Amino acid sequence: MAPYNTPQAIRPLEKTICDFAYSNGYDPISVFNDFLRYVIHGFSPGAPPLMDWKYKRQQNRHFMEMLTGWIRLMQRELQSGGWFDAFGDLFMAISSKIGRQVNGQFFTPPDICDLMVLCTDSGETATGKRICDPTCGSGRLLLAYHVRHLGNYLVAEDVNRTCCLMTVCNMLVHGCIGEVIHHDSLFPENFMDGWMVNHTLTQTGIPSIRRMSEEEYRTSRNMSVDLLRKRKEKLRQMQPDKKQSPYKHGRIYKQ
Repeated sequence: MAPYNTPQAIRPLEKTICDFAYSNGYDPISVFNDFLRYVIHGFSPGAPPLMDWKYKRQQNRHFMEMLTGWIRLMQRELQSGGWFDAFGDLFMAISSKIGRQVNGQFFTPPDICDLMVLCTDSGETATGKRICDPTCGSGRLLLAYHVRHLGNYLVAEDVNRTCCLMTVCNMLVHGCIGEVIHHDSLFPENFMDGWMVNHTLTQTGIPSIRRMSEEEYRTSRNMSVDLLRKRKEKLRQMQPDKKQSPYKHGRIYKQ
């Protein structure tokens, strides 16, 4: 498979990630995922430390360089008032360079995203609505909708965790308010993880991310909370030894 042609603007950030990965013996996709976690954790006030963070202090400096590069890139690209998905392009570029386009994923081109939003435009002002993308990828369709229809609550869903992490970061930097759900949208009862994005933005003006609990998820979708509690109780009864268990609240903790 031919490598993905990375847009010129994103190449310096791609080089920073890949150079760090190769020089330290890491998989570039693994570093990319950890960079997404680094961004999310940095904008999550009060979040506990990342207990599985494997990088040493000197290596963390490179993640700060990645963050600085991403912020400067987004600052330049968003000056026009549009939207820009650096992470989606980075993901496709890094995946294709190592010869394993993950799950065959290619995200919708930006121009097509804009066209799809225009095709659904009725000319009416749309605010206060709940706008959902059940297979969000890197969140491109929601970003395209957001810049043309401000003031709506965006709900992004995807079965791929990396896609969810990219969408969280994209919604954060674009000032979107909403939530990102890690699950298979065809089986919504099987919640795996979730994030609330920019829920205090209108009050504080500060971008932020907060982990969504399973109870919050089910309440927002009018699912039975009693069934959730019964399921948790059943899981506790099945767990043989809590002291030796690597689980926290029923799942291994990871950002």
